[in-house]
Amino acid sequence: MKAALVQLPVQSHDYAYSVENVPLAAGYLASYAASRQAPAEVMICPALIANLGGDAAILAWLEEVRPDVVGFSCYVWNIERTLSLCRMVRQCLERCLIVLGGPEITPDNGFLLGQEDFHVGVVGEGEEAFLDLLHAAGRGIEGMREIDGLMVREGEGWHFTSPRTPVADLEGIPSPYLSGILGVSLNRSMVLETVRGCPMRCTYCYYHKSSPTVRAFDRSRIREEFSWACRQGVGEVTLIDPCFARRPDLLELLAAVSETGRGNLQVSCELNAEDLDAGLVDALARAGLRHVEIGLQTVNPKALKTIGRHFDPAAFARGVGLLKNAGIRVMTDIMVGLPGDSLPDVKRAIDFVLGKGLCDELGLYPLSVLPGTRLRAQAARLGIRFQPKPPYLVTETPDMDCDDIREAFAYAEEGTGIDFFPVEAPRKGDRRELKSHAFVHRIVIDSGLDSEPVHPHEIGQALSIEVLDPAFLGRREELGEKIRGLLAPNLSTLVSWVLPEALYRESGVSEFIASCCPEIDNPADREYMATFSPGRSCQLFLCGKDKRGGDTLVRVPLSPDASRPIWAALSAEAGPDEEQRHAERIGRLLGYTPKIRYHDLPEESTDGLDGFLASRMLSSS
Repeated sequence: MKAALVQLPVQSHDYAYSVENVPLAAGYLASYAASRQAPAEVMICPALIANLGGDAAILAWLEEVRPDVVGFSCYVWNIERTLSLCRMVRQCLERCLIVLGGPEITPDNGFLLGQEDFHVGVVGEGEEAFLDLLHAAGRGIEGMREIDGLMVREGEGWHFTSPRTPVADLEGIPSPYLSGILGVSLNRSMVLETVRGCPMRCTYCYYHKSSPTVRAFDRSRIREEFSWACRQGVGEVTLIDPCFARRPDLLELLAAVSETGRGNLQVSCELNAEDLDAGLVDALARAGLRHVEIGLQTVNPKALKTIGRHFDPAAFARGVGLLKNAGIRVMTDIMVGLPGDSLPDVKRAIDFVLGKGLCDELGLYPLSVLPGTRLRAQAARLGIRFQPKPPYLVTETPDMDCDDIREAFAYAEEGTGIDFFPVEAPRKGDRRELKSHAFVHRIVIDSGLDSEPVHPHEIGQALSIEVLDPAFLGRREELGEKIRGLLAPNLSTLVSWVLPEALYRESGVSEFIASCCPEIDNPADREYMATFSPGRSCQLFLCGKDKRGGDTLVRVPLSPDASRPIWAALSAEAGPDEEQRHAERIGRLLGYTPKIRYHDLPEESTDGLDGFLASRMLSSS
């Protein structure tokens, strides 16, 4: 018997997020199954395919493997794409048992319960449940109903089995790194947990839902994992413990980590500033900590009480000061849309952080009303409205509406000078780059060039279509058929169109682009908080030249919206006069005078992915 495990990444037009995907949960399942002589060969989808490939590439891998069981790790950022892949798997691998696990699998997730394209869900911690599932898989779906910790398809509904008790001794779960299941990620990073569970009970969070107590992995094991990271040339270790500073025997663990030498390792983690003292911060710094994320969330006592958090302003400021004095970079998070918070309350939190210098970087996030949390159960009583589909963004509370939420981000951007919704410009690349093993991230439509065959399974998780042929609309039917043929098996692929400004003047360009985009409800299209024209799953860039011959780039909405500013980028040397000339030119193209927010042109990527991403020619002659 074969079992295949897949974890899909956070997608982005520029591949910046997808490269960070590490299937830690799948690694645990595979290493635990191997240690218990499971009756199955368990394999994890290769990182290049899972992280960079489009839907067709992942499906092609599954068809090649032909597993009896396929499992997907489901999070708020990948659940919809996962379900789309499940539909494809059911069509091509009819006998395959489809299993979902992860935080999204919970009895109160109405969005999930309405889906029909998977057979079993693992509720809570997965290692033991997955092992039992493999033993029972030969009996089909009927063999699952007696296994604790599952939701099992039953007609048009679901049967929930008894809850499963979490693993008492974490040492029974082998390290996926030390056992050779997981290697170094594509960006030379590593994610690691030293505990399971969380000592806090924040109502908006599901960290603690499947683990009523904090259970720690042995520090000798963590030390060996750090030594492994040094030997493998890992650059950064991200500790995903929700409150790292409250880990049992933390000082002893930090001393053990320091003894590894660490090489060039940099460590990042999440912690509470109020938990810190000078001795602990010194130990953290000696263990390699270089970046921390601190969840302030709000300073409003009413909101703090509602979400189950405590806040001590003096202790918070003291903890952040200790970190910054130790050379540790601090990102302080504030959440927008919490129950009890109004727009003035959010502004007070922003002013507290910025006015007292309590961050190197401010993180501002809209509340997601996640399934499986107390806040989700209380939402109706608290008057919270939210999107019914992932990422379940708050849309209204008794104290804030959509305009207030957007204004909170505008206020933070004014105070920091940064964009909280940075534009993901498409990657560039050598037009003649050809790699037989690479995923296609860029297609160039030009005349007089030899077309290069492109197959759907070669398409990456994001695709740039650059049009250079001024007469391409004359062959719109043929080109449209080719492009739709590539995107139909890759419904989740993010698409960026890049046109010279002159081509945008041609009648029918926007209509042609829209006709090539798959008509699906993409989660990338649900963002509403951006202070300028928001990002979308299909976006259009116009490129041109400034007076000195420098490049210009502007993202224009496929559906014109004069109420929102648009994003544009000029060379760093461009001044106000060049911005004015460019704005007038874009206004003539759009037919209205837009507000434009100017930025420097994006720098070339240095993430090392060029060897895995390729361009192709698509002739329109």
